[in-house]
Amino acid sequence: MTASGVRRFLARLVNALRPGWAEPDLAREVAAHVTMIEDDYVRRGLTREEASLAARRAFGGVEQAKDRQRDARSFVWLDDARRDLQYAVRSLRRTPGFAIVAVATLAVGIGATTAIFSVVHAVLLRPLPFPHADQIVELYENVPAAESPVHRPQRVRGIDIRELIELRSRARSFSRVASFNLALVSPIGSTDTALLSGDSVSDGTFDMLGTPPLLGRWFSRAEEGPGGDRVIVLSEATWRRYFNGDRDALGRTITFTGNSAFVGAIALGEAYTVVGVMPRGFQYPGETAQFWVPLALKAPSDSRTHRLPMMARLADGVSAETAVAEVTAILHDVRGDVASAKGRASAPPRFELAHVSDELTAPVKPALIVLTVAVAFVLLIACANVANLLLARTAARQHEIAVRIAIGAGYWRLIRQALTESVLLALLGGGAGIALAFGGVGAFRALAANLSRYDLQGAGVAFPRLDAVGIDASALAFALFVSTATGLLFGLAPALRRAGADRTEALRGSTASEGRGGRSVQRTLVAAQIAIATLLFIGGGLLMRSFAKLASIDPGYDAAHALTFQVALRGDRYHAARVEEFAAALADRLRSAPGVQAAGYARQLPFVILQDSFALRSTPDRPKDAAAPPPVDARFVSRGYLTAMGIRVIAGRGFEDGDRVSHPRAMVINHTLARRDFAGENPVGRLVYTGPDPAPWEIIGVVDDVRQFGLDRAPTPQFFADLTQWPARMTPDVYLFPIGPYFVVRTRTDQAAVIASALRLARQLDAEAAIYNVATMEDIASNSMTLPRLYAALLGMFAAVAVGLAAIGIYGMMAYSVTQRTREIGIRMALGASRRAVLGLVLRQSTVLTAIGLAAGLAGAAGTTRYLQSLLFGLTPYDPSTFLVVSLAFVGVAMLASYVPARRAMRVDPLVALRHE
Repeated sequence: MTASGVRRFLARLVNALRPGWAEPDLAREVAAHVTMIEDDYVRRGLTREEASLAARRAFGGVEQAKDRQRDARSFVWLDDARRDLQYAVRSLRRTPGFAIVAVATLAVGIGATTAIFSVVHAVLLRPLPFPHADQIVELYENVPAAESPVHRPQRVRGIDIRELIELRSRARSFSRVASFNLALVSPIGSTDTALLSGDSVSDGTFDMLGTPPLLGRWFSRAEEGPGGDRVIVLSEATWRRYFNGDRDALGRTITFTGNSAFVGAIALGEAYTVVGVMPRGFQYPGETAQFWVPLALKAPSDSRTHRLPMMARLADGVSAETAVAEVTAILHDVRGDVASAKGRASAPPRFELAHVSDELTAPVKPALIVLTVAVAFVLLIACANVANLLLARTAARQHEIAVRIAIGAGYWRLIRQALTESVLLALLGGGAGIALAFGGVGAFRALAANLSRYDLQGAGVAFPRLDAVGIDASALAFALFVSTATGLLFGLAPALRRAGADRTEALRGSTASEGRGGRSVQRTLVAAQIAIATLLFIGGGLLMRSFAKLASIDPGYDAAHALTFQVALRGDRYHAARVEEFAAALADRLRSAPGVQAAGYARQLPFVILQDSFALRSTPDRPKDAAAPPPVDARFVSRGYLTAMGIRVIAGRGFEDGDRVSHPRAMVINHTLARRDFAGENPVGRLVYTGPDPAPWEIIGVVDDVRQFGLDRAPTPQFFADLTQWPARMTPDVYLFPIGPYFVVRTRTDQAAVIASALRLARQLDAEAAIYNVATMEDIASNSMTLPRLYAALLGMFAAVAVGLAAIGIYGMMAYSVTQRTREIGIRMALGASRRAVLGLVLRQSTVLTAIGLAAGLAGAAGTTRYLQSLLFGLTPYDPSTFLVVSLAFVGVAMLASYVPARRAMRVDPLVALRHE
């Protein structure tokens, strides 16, 4: 384009956007042309008055000429759009009530949709913050029931460390193979009551992930190998927590204490030099990593299995299927056993490679999909509501529209003008919705931040990628797209209705000009709202009832007033016998502390993902030809544990002081085990055998079932053994207390005072002891239900919004219908119809619409609620009571929404109504 062409383009653009800017010049130019023609006529002998008239006739009309010049000097389509926008703004300003209701309705729908999109985009759609993140995989082994220690199929993460070393050297399908191990420690000198969760990572891990550090560097090759320097890389949060975000933290040291068997390469009591800080949000390879130290992979000296996670990056051009085939061949060769790979065709493959992103988001993906569908339904209901408002508004403006058609407005011009108004409403609603989305995302993050479960490590498991959730450019672009799309969606029917208006009827001022078509569209939209709201109402009702059932489950113990914590000793003092002696002494002292009713300790607590399984036998040795007895969940506890936990003894007794030296040893079983193995008999006093030890155990009592692995999981056969009597060779020393004993204290006094007393007593026994993981059993049980609570609350909230919008839609349509039928109602009442008959007339119309929408919603729910199966507890997706209660509640809401317009119809004055037209 030439320079003159650019100038003309810019001038036309300015004229389109600022039409008044060139008006004075255009007026002077037109006036000059008319004056020149007028002067020419004067020279021909006409008078000035005659010349002026002749000049205007010859010029062809001043205003028409100006319009032609404006079109030539501007962009016609842009100018028309500007005029349509100005008209839409004036129209909305004349009806502020309509504009406020429409914008508020759309703000709710668009805001909720944008908030959920920001969560879904951050968690499910956005790739992990690594180069070519889709090539990063983890190895899982599907262990069949025959080889599983719990006698059921298991999907186990990682492989034995010896196999991992072999795989690193032989596999060609991976460009990098790395591993990591959990580290749970506490910085020496810290007053925190929670451990730091970190990863010791093998060489090449950071190279494989490819994320550059915020400060400093990664580990060097020398540091990653055996005998390397003790160095550490911190997460951004840990750097700020312990070094206040000081950039001079590099080169400073940090020393850890702890007693975890999973510490791996962590040297407790040794100083680690800080060499780097990772950027905010980086939490890999562990989901909750707060620091990283080098892990030198070497084969262990003993023969036990040491399983480690395996993470790898696929080589360029290599598929996951090809890599799985190579891994299978190598590992079966290492194990010298290929028979385990054979089996039924329906059995899962022995090994599988899962993308890291899929494994990270798997726990929350089904629920997020359900919430996405739910919020889309809420948006559709909002669109239907505004479409109904616009249809009613179009009917009220029929006379104005007919006049516009009569003076030359075209079909497409009317449609474009109507769509401009609807898109403007949607954009205003989108702007308000973005503000709501900011608040919604903040509330979601606050709720999701409370997600935690008391697992093997005692660490909180965060909602995946929560740091990435926020209103960013993608969310804003999505909000703009949704706003524009919804504006076109809900504005299309009113636009077509406006363009198809009957000008003759409208000019006569007849309300019949609306016709049956407009009312039928409105009824269809209201019925659709009812159907969608019913579907959401049922889904929300199912999740809320499911959560209520889960919360009402008896866990098998008295969680009230039960306080738990763990105690860490210095690593150089950690040994099973040393810790057992320390734990027993501390428990004895705690029982004498003020306000303490009972105290005990155990190897694990309910909801701790740590399971020991041993089979019970009736004879010391199992006959070789006999089938293996099923495993039993084993719990190793102190004598005061059952009382401190409030576990109810239903037969026999609990542990006593004399049990420590008794023979046979003492064991307590749960009700499920008693029912399974001693049906119809009293198990108290019976002798059983377990593990390789030939010594007998006496069942001294039966306790209530305890839901150890979650309120949503049925109790399993279980026994409690006095851990002071449990042979050390059956539970190796290093694994007796993986991260220290769990203490339980039953108290009704101030918990902070009890913890202070516990710390004082612990430090009387060991001056460097530290207390961490302080929690009540009520909190632990509540935390186990955080995800169901979150999903029930969100879907329940969306269902409530949907029902509210549907009720507003019913009210609006019935109010408009009463207004349109005012003359008909007046005639009926003038002819003798009673007020009760008029009330029935209006309510019947609402009842029919509600029945149609409710039937469609129930049918839709019957076909879709099966997708909620994985989120429900104690309910089927077709729970009849939920369907019935929701139906009755919705009928009540619909009748209430219809009653106000119906009462207005009852009060119509026949004389006023007959003057309506």
